[in-house]
Amino acid sequence: MGAEQAVRFADAQDDGLSPVTEAILRIQAQDGFLPAERSLAQRLNIKRHLLRRALLALRHRGELPQPRPRRSLPAAGRVGGIARDTNPVEVMELRLMIEPPLARLAAVRASPNQIAQMLALVDGGGHSGGSAADLHRLIAAASGNALARVIHDMVRSIDHEVRLTAHAGNLHPANDADEHRAIVEAIAGRNPEAAEAAMRVHLASIHRVLSAILG
Repeated sequence: MGAEQAVRFADAQDDGLSPVTEAILRIQAQDGFLPAERSLAQRLNIKRHLLRRALLALRHRGELPQPRPRRSLPAAGRVGGIARDTNPVEVMELRLMIEPPLARLAAVRASPNQIAQMLALVDGGGHSGGSAADLHRLIAAASGNALARVIHDMVRSIDHEVRLTAHAGNLHPANDADEHRAIVEAIAGRNPEAAEAAMRVHLASIHRVLSAILG
């Protein structure tokens, strides 16, 4: 950060950002991660340019870590290399091994705030685009297993890459929204067996759609 930016963001209160920075830190503490920028701006009901200023202020003060490059060369190389050797159907097979047990753990370990955020996502259309990814990521975080969350994020990154390559980014079951709601309601009801089963049904639906179209 240059000297001019350092002066500008040295004191968030002077720039009227204090309520925003405090809200960001609360979300980070409650959820265990910050959602994608667009989702975070919607959640805080602020413009993205204001969110970016608040994030920059927090990073300058050391209250949030500096972001790693989204596509650093080593990470991009690893994901890209794996993505070239697999396909969307194989990725879904792996997700079927990973995500149902995470949903089961989330039903036991999710905080009330995490459950509230899951419900808000499905109520607000958590079956489409970035909201669906945020929901699955929140469920992984709510499992309380940090290593599983990292593995989940890596698998989802590979999923994104292979779907782009296969032009399958928008392939979803027709009842995606109902399936997401069933998962979240089972987690909210503290029913591990139902949460695991609902996640398995959901991912199996996606697997069938991909298999039918891509072979």
